Amino acid sequence: MNTIGVISDTHGSMSAWERAWNIWGDIEAVIHCGDILYHGPKNVIPEGYDTLALPSAMNRSKVPLLIARGNCDADVDQDLIKWPLMSPFVTIWWEGRYILVSHGTDFSKIRSLALEFKPHLVITGHTHVASLIVEGEITYLNPGSASLPKGRDPESVAILTDREIKIITLLGDVLHRQEW
Repeated sequence: MNTIGVISDTHGSMSAWERAWNIWGDIEAVIHCGDILYHGPKNVIPEGYDTLALPSAMNRSKVPLLIARGNCDADVDQDLIKWPLMSPFVTIWWEGRYILVSHGTDFSKIRSLALEFKPHLVITGHTHVASLIVEGEITYLNPGSASLPKGRDPESVAILTDREIKIITLLGDVLHRQEW
């Protein structure tokens, strides 16, 4: 089965990255919705904060990393991470589905683009709150934050397969599941 791991808002947490890989298992790619290294001035320093180890681990990835730039990502981050990350939008055609990825800082702009270009799936981060919502023919996924969750849910990531979308805590509990 073809599988993609989805993560957002690692904010420099190497331990979140490692735990995500334990949840994903054998995947063919990773989508990162941004806010990779810096924890941001409004956040506490997350568990496992290591802004040198995280890009090193990302650079060793044997599968492609598709990264949308987050509001906490800086030009200097590209010096540490070999995978391109300076684009605010990533588009993918996967398993016969069009996917639009962005950090989600300006969700109204993302939603307008979705309504215009009609992707099957829109993936964003930024809010640190996991959600999976279907509006008409478009599914909106936010995997939550892998390091600094907000709201009632713990740290989480998502898994896309050709049959379903799941948001899973870094402890392995399924938060949301949607067939598609």
